[in-house]
Amino acid sequence: MKKLFLIITAIVAFNLSVIAQSSFDFSATCESGQTLYYKITDVEAQEVALVPPTSGGWGSYPRPQGDIIFPETVEHDGTTYDIVAIGDSTFYNCSGITGSLVLPDNIRSIGRVAFYGCSGVTGSLTLPQNLETLGWGAFWWLEYMTGSITIPQGVTRIEENTFFANRRITSYTIPASVTYIAQRGLGSGFRLESIIVDEDNPNYYVEGNALIERDSKILILGTKNTIIPDDVVEIGIAAFHFASYAQNSQPLVIPNSVKRINDAAFHVACFPSISLPDSLIYIGNSAFVGGDNTIVQSNLPQTLTHIGSLAFGNCRFVDGGVSIPEGIDTIAPKTFHSSHITSVSIPTTVVSIGEKAFYDCDELQSITCYNSIPPTLDATSFQGVDRNIPVYIPNGSLENYTFAYYWEDFTNFIEMTDGPALNTEWYYEIQNENGSITYQHLECAADTTINHKEVTIIIRTNTLYDKGEHTEVTREYVYEVNDVLYWWNKDLEEFTVLYDFNAEEGDEWEVSVGEESITLHVDAVSEFVYYGIPYKALAVSDEEGVFSGTIVCGIGHMTSFFPEKLMTRGEEFSVEGIRCCWKNEVLVFKMGNSDCDAIYNELHGIEEDGPSTGSGTFTIYPNPTNGVLVVETRRATSLPAANGYRITNLMGQTVLTGSLNAETQQIDVTNLPQGMYFISVGDVTQKFVVNK
Repeated sequence: MKKLFLIITAIVAFNLSVIAQSSFDFSATCESGQTLYYKITDVEAQEVALVPPTSGGWGSYPRPQGDIIFPETVEHDGTTYDIVAIGDSTFYNCSGITGSLVLPDNIRSIGRVAFYGCSGVTGSLTLPQNLETLGWGAFWWLEYMTGSITIPQGVTRIEENTFFANRRITSYTIPASVTYIAQRGLGSGFRLESIIVDEDNPNYYVEGNALIERDSKILILGTKNTIIPDDVVEIGIAAFHFASYAQNSQPLVIPNSVKRINDAAFHVACFPSISLPDSLIYIGNSAFVGGDNTIVQSNLPQTLTHIGSLAFGNCRFVDGGVSIPEGIDTIAPKTFHSSHITSVSIPTTVVSIGEKAFYDCDELQSITCYNSIPPTLDATSFQGVDRNIPVYIPNGSLENYTFAYYWEDFTNFIEMTDGPALNTEWYYEIQNENGSITYQHLECAADTTINHKEVTIIIRTNTLYDKGEHTEVTREYVYEVNDVLYWWNKDLEEFTVLYDFNAEEGDEWEVSVGEESITLHVDAVSEFVYYGIPYKALAVSDEEGVFSGTIVCGIGHMTSFFPEKLMTRGEEFSVEGIRCCWKNEVLVFKMGNSDCDAIYNELHGIEEDGPSTGSGTFTIYPNPTNGVLVVETRRATSLPAANGYRITNLMGQTVLTGSLNAETQQIDVTNLPQGMYFISVGDVTQKFVVNK
């Protein structure tokens, strides 16, 4: 048995020796004194390649040291060979090589990891002018190599990790021949200042399925001025990994064509700011993590449906706040781990917040959660966050949050007052043509459904009673999501944005009114404080001055709640400013010395047992009524029969009609469901309530 073991050992040793010797055909000492190894690749053409001494690398052979002068040719057995290639792993981990690397022009191919880990190289790299092929990781981890690198004309692909982790390279020059740049192909140059691209280059394919077709742009990693072309639809895995910026670097703008940003796309990147496109649907794991100077906008794109784990770890956000979009139902683990954020807004769609989602966000000063059912938390979801900060929650949900797991640790829940679309009432001044002042009254009256949206009906009444003219009543439909108020365009049968309370200075949104539209531009954002309560105020303008003025978040436009100048073109009056605003029947704002109590009493003047105090050509009582409505008319006998009464519901549908044959007439409304209605006599309309 022992003899058999010795025989097997001898055979293995012999085979290893054969394999080790088969890696090269001969060796020679170069001008600078190092022994290099060669493999004959073409006998007739007399061409050789530089190779490592064994198929597994250098093994026990001494590795080259010091500055190497690479020869263009080498002699062996009386034949002169051209050196045309550097094989795979030829100088793998030869950390003793120093100085610069100047490679002869007749070299056409450099293999995989050919110079990987040559950390002693402190000078520059000169690539052969006839180079055609650069292998995977060919110059990976030459972290002390300096200067600029020019890719020769003829190279068509820069493979994965070709120049990865070469942090002292200052620039790359890319020729027109390059059509493919793999993940991390240009590495992570902390001192990278520019990439010069041949203007004749027709296209590049950047790994991650980002097909780029343009004149002279390229996906640029870690440069002073990074440009992503307008037709890129996806940014690949680790595409900007370790991308950095120099002293005067520019913000990064990701174009609206981009739909997906994949895992680690900007991992440990450092840009002064990154603007995310409105079209973005997907953000992968660790997409922006680690770049302490990376800044993205506070309002994440509303199109987002996926934000991966650790996506914004250790990021800084403009103005400190973050608004989670409606398309997100789960905030993944560690999404904002150690991020520098001061506030977060969580929409009703979020039902779960993962472990360490806001871990160590010690700058967080407030949380706003719009879901009346508390999203489920992990014990570490808000670990490191001060539990005494305000947590704003919907009205009526205090008990839900107080007894919910891990929400119960917070001590300062504040129930939010309803937004301007709910349980609110406004009173605006109307300037008539003759200079007299009347009013416009808007009241949130009921809820309904339009296009599968739960909307609020606003009754808009323009009263011109002191001129002896008619009262106009119209119905508007609005709904509010994440501080954006949408308004139903009846002509186009679609919703348009009326107010965007999330907007910041420089933002814009379009308001459609019938077939027309205006663009509102936010000129300034400020804080409006009324009786100690702070409100966000937007100074907005449009080219025609239709809706210019100030919008106070939580109240509405200070001039006219709707863009009346477009809605009432050709009319002889204009809405000139808010006087009073009530929420849940409580006065929350009044302009100047307006007697809002008297106005409210006039608007809601209700007498159970006698005529109402409403003005016009007729009065009604009792209001509310539980079955019979009394109508008193002036000069009833002179009213034509055609001008009888018409009762409509909140949707504007006629539910009851009849003639008025007496000065005082009773109308049976017992068959009407409980709710608000309008009765019109001639051109005058009044509101009444059926209360059973």
